[in-house]
Formats: sequence, C-alpha cells, structure tokens
Amino acid sequence: MKAKLSPRWPEGYKGTSFAAGLVLSNDGKQLYVANRLHNSIAHFTVLADGSLSHQEDIWTRGDYPRTLTLDNQGQWLYVMNQRSDNITRFSVAPKDGKLTFASDYTPVGSPSQMVISAQP
Repeated sequence: MKAKLSPRWPEGYKGTSFAAGLVLSNDGKQLYVANRLHNSIAHFTVLADGSLSHQEDIWTRGDYPRTLTLDNQGQWLYVMNQRSDNITRFSVAPKDGKLTFASDYTPVGSPSQMVISAQP
C-alpha cells in the first residue's frame, strides 16, 4: 500500500504550517499529528484502504507542540509543548479516537520527548 500526506491547514488558518511529531494508535485506526505553528493536533482516521479522513483539529493548550505520545492502553495522549514549558494531556475516546482536554498541565522546561513504558 502506498500513502501520501499532503499539506493541510485548519479551516480559516492563514499562517505557515510546521508539522512535528505524529503518533498512530495501537490498533492503527487513528493518526494524530502535531502542528507547531498552529498549536494544534490534527486527528485523522485511517481508512481500510490506508487513506486518511480528517476528523478534527484540536488546540494543544500550549505553544509549539513538538511530540505526541500515547499511553500503552491508548486512553491518554500527551503533548510536549516546547515553548510554553508544559505537557498537556487529552483523553482519547475509545469509539472514535476524538480528543478531550483533561485540564492537566505539567510544567516541564522545554519538553521535547516522552516515553511511556509498561509497568512491571
């Protein structure tokens, strides 16, 4: 299967796009992409033929999202907001992968990467 990503800007956005980290759900059905200059997460559903269907753009609640990380169960998505010095957390809806801000801000100086490992 071949796939191609094309530039995509949120509706009404006139600025520059700078895609950063992306993460695919464990079941391969949801794709999340950080957009640094729009401070958003683009959420796509991966269709059976491998093409992408845009679902939503969500504000990261931070500045300059660099990396996205999903927990091992796929219930939480974490965003490393590099310029606002914080990590924000979103719940992931099990049915459709839609994101909801969990009202969590973790202060961290210029976060860029995060790895979640399984507990022993």
